[in-house]
Amino acid sequence: MAIDSRADLPEQPPDEDYDDDSEDINPRDVWTIVRFLGPYSRPYRSALLLLGGILFIETLINFSFPLATQYLIDDGLLGDRDFNVLVGALIFIAAGALGTTLLGVALDYFNAKIFTSMTKDIREKLFAHVQTLSMPYFTRTHAGELLSRFSGDTVALEGTLTTMVPWLLVPLAEVIYSVVLMFYFNVWLGLIACLVFPLTLIVPRLFANWTFTLGYEKRKREAEVMGAAQENVSAQAVVKAFGLEPPMRARFGFLNLLWQAIAFRFHFFGALIERSCNTGVYIIHFVIFALGAYWVYSDRISMGSFVALETTFLSMGYALTYVTQYVPMLAQGSGSINHLNDIYAVAPQVEDAPNAAALPRLDREVAFEGVSFHYAEDSFALKKVDLRIPKGAFTALVGGSGSGKSTVLNLLLRLYDPTEGAVTIDGRDIRSVTQESLRRQIGMVFQDNYLFNATVLENIRMGFAGATQEQVESAARAAEIHDFIVSLPEGYNTIVGERGSQLSGGQRQRLAIARALVRDPAILILDEATSALDYTTEAALNQTLMKVAEARTVIMVTHRLSSVVSAANIIVLDKGQVVESGTHEELRKRKGAYAALWRDQLLHAAQDAVADQCDTASDRAAAEELDLV
Repeated sequence: MAIDSRADLPEQPPDEDYDDDSEDINPRDVWTIVRFLGPYSRPYRSALLLLGGILFIETLINFSFPLATQYLIDDGLLGDRDFNVLVGALIFIAAGALGTTLLGVALDYFNAKIFTSMTKDIREKLFAHVQTLSMPYFTRTHAGELLSRFSGDTVALEGTLTTMVPWLLVPLAEVIYSVVLMFYFNVWLGLIACLVFPLTLIVPRLFANWTFTLGYEKRKREAEVMGAAQENVSAQAVVKAFGLEPPMRARFGFLNLLWQAIAFRFHFFGALIERSCNTGVYIIHFVIFALGAYWVYSDRISMGSFVALETTFLSMGYALTYVTQYVPMLAQGSGSINHLNDIYAVAPQVEDAPNAAALPRLDREVAFEGVSFHYAEDSFALKKVDLRIPKGAFTALVGGSGSGKSTVLNLLLRLYDPTEGAVTIDGRDIRSVTQESLRRQIGMVFQDNYLFNATVLENIRMGFAGATQEQVESAARAAEIHDFIVSLPEGYNTIVGERGSQLSGGQRQRLAIARALVRDPAILILDEATSALDYTTEAALNQTLMKVAEARTVIMVTHRLSSVVSAANIIVLDKGQVVESGTHEELRKRKGAYAALWRDQLLHAAQDAVADQCDTASDRAAAEELDLV
């Protein structure tokens, strides 16, 4: 495709915005997650409240288990040895266990339902945002880096969300009621037990800070690795043709090594968080066990209180372990959100005006009025261009590479806005109308048309989603590919393969023409639509294009001047300026820029004809015109 997609793209937020030098887990990380997820949680407020209610009830039941244990031991097994107490406590524990199991299943159901739905919404919003970005973003960003947002980032965020309840909220609730119970059983042992918090938070917090920082870096490195893999897969023909397998392996290995270095540190520091927490739990547990056993021996506390407190502390220790295990996942989630926010920070460069109206169908002309434009940090691509394209006219844009042809199309499609001047349709500045209404009446045929890995029918309907079967077939007939389609085993339901790999170059172009025509466009743009084809296929396609162009405004960009001989107006561009315009014969007689381009092409055609012993009449005529044969 010849359209030039460079532009002044806003820079992504610098990495230093993420606080790498903080000494603690930055509260901004947690606040970033909460703020990011806030809008996505609103549709599920009722379900989240129900989830919270289930969690609260389950916590109350779990709170009662240590109390029942103390009662069972002190009054059922020791002391009065009351059999009724024994039976009642066992029944209560069994019923509580059944209740927490059922509540746990409900909790798991709503947890999975809510947070997978939120992940779906995040992906859809991300996809919708990507659709709003201007073309330069896609040309300056590796496809793999962009795709990593949909795979690595959203997958990591999904893991953070779906494990939040079982690995964070439930354990936190358990830690809270465990502290209350330990103080209830024995104040002094409860105070000693609370020493576990500084031991399990101070040292792990240092590792957690590094883990949060590395989580963001890990996401960036994964995007680079995926970008390299995607680029290699897309360019396999070039890789094999030039024997690039060794350097490609070396480049990928280097990027993968950079990822491995970050990933190793991330996972190692994440594991140290859990390990340091466990060490703190073991130390405090030994102190409580030794002191509690001595106090039972000296009748300072009851056996039931000691056993209940001991099991409560162990339960709290496991809960703290879950919380610390969740920190690396929280770090990955934070890194993913920061990575996603990078792309959300990229604003579209071309947007509809607040009062933009729908553009009526072309009635008189397309005009460039004093249009100047330059790409970022580049010299002007267009300078004070004035041109008019009447409705129904066949207009050609020709010129050398870099002359500004593609920029004209960029501005007409409103992929960019002019630096100066205005592009108008029937006197209306296209910046004052909606992009959708502008592009709805334009049919585009590129040099390298992208066909989707779908059926022929679906590919044609990409031009107009509401097209009927009759409209699709009519467009295919106009593109002179209907007969070929119906000869396929599945007809219009035949899969064309990725990028149309099951079709020849000419067939792909005809399918692309049908896709453009099914829109019933007022303006048909042909951007080097036949330049990649051989001369025979090009000639056949040009005949087709001339037929479909009869009732439309056609703008053709091409470097093959033989395709524009019949154009009503040929506009010659050079260094961003219109240097000539007129018909083929008028421009030839002026002996200016167009005549020089025409002579160069005739010379090449004639030389080819001589080399091929003048196999074709057209080449022989060209050779004769230059007195070469």
